[in-house]
Amino acid sequence: MAIANKELTTAEVAYTVIGEKCNFLPQIDKVQYINSIKDLPSKESSMAHMMLFSGNVQGVLQAGLVYQAIQVHINLYNWDRALELAVKHKTHVDTVLAHRQKYLEDFSKKETNRRFLQYSGEVEVDHSSSFNSEKQHIQKMLTCDGIISCFMI
Repeated sequence: MAIANKELTTAEVAYTVIGEKCNFLPQIDKVQYINSIKDLPSKESSMAHMMLFSGNVQGVLQAGLVYQAIQVHINLYNWDRALELAVKHKTHVDTVLAHRQKYLEDFSKKETNRRFLQYSGEVEVDHSSSFNSEKQHIQKMLTCDGIISCFMI
């Protein structure tokens, strides 16, 4: 209920108490996630993460927060869904590919996913350009006046 009302501090306290009383570790993960939501740089990112936390995945997309939805899936290493959203909305495909390539490089792995191999051949991935595009998007989020329409991609 606290999450639905966007009361992150109340939700944090509730999950902490539940975790302490029941010695239930998944609640601790929720407290950490709530704290990470509080630290996000923009209201739109916070809103997207709160929607996802409460299970309203479709609401993030309906609110026009495509970039945030893609970024959340990247952060969760849900690569297939991140690519699916990027392709469907024809935006940030290079960003998904760049993050995936960096992830694989960090673990000394080679790409085996057919869809990623396909799009890697079709989309030029310039890591510096892709990450600069992300920085520009984040900067835009920080300078907008909180109107969701300025985030529609």
